[in-house]
Amino acid sequence: MLPNSPANVVGVGELALNPLMFGASSTLLNANHYDVYFKGMPSWNGKILRRHGDVFERTIRGYYRAHGRADDTMNLGGIKVSSVEIERVCNSVDDRILETAAIGLTPAGGGPEKLVIVVVFKDANDSTPELNSLKQSLNKALQKNLNPLFKVSDVVPLASLPRTATNKVMRRVLRQKLTQIGQNCKL
Repeated sequence: MLPNSPANVVGVGELALNPLMFGASSTLLNANHYDVYFKGMPSWNGKILRRHGDVFERTIRGYYRAHGRADDTMNLGGIKVSSVEIERVCNSVDDRILETAAIGLTPAGGGPEKLVIVVVFKDANDSTPELNSLKQSLNKALQKNLNPLFKVSDVVPLASLPRTATNKVMRRVLRQKLTQIGQNCKL
């Protein structure tokens, strides 16, 4: 969302910063500084904005909600996709879903990443819905809205998602937890 967007517009986008921010780097050792921070970014007041790297949502009431890193991507069948893109689709599949986290897991024996959707339900006391049915609904929605080749391997219900102090989902922690679970039982 550009800084001059109307306040009542809802949207999701990558956070951008004033390029002259105090303490910001001006060079990178192993990458092109311009490509990493400025390429493809909009300008505002005659200056190209600096990429921050986090995806934020502006809600109907004008509040902001962090969704995590924009570069938190996975490779599903040779297609690079952002976790946030997948989660946006999955969150709207069923009214009982509070939030989801999309995790790409590499099988123990190697091979392409498998898509696992971690689901937090609105009512934790409600009996767990039929996960196979939910998995089919998630697959349909992802294939229709993102890519017909995407396939959910597993759906894992949790009471809540691990978060940082700034409320970002810690997908790395989920990935480690699911990898451990997958080693003990076939995930």
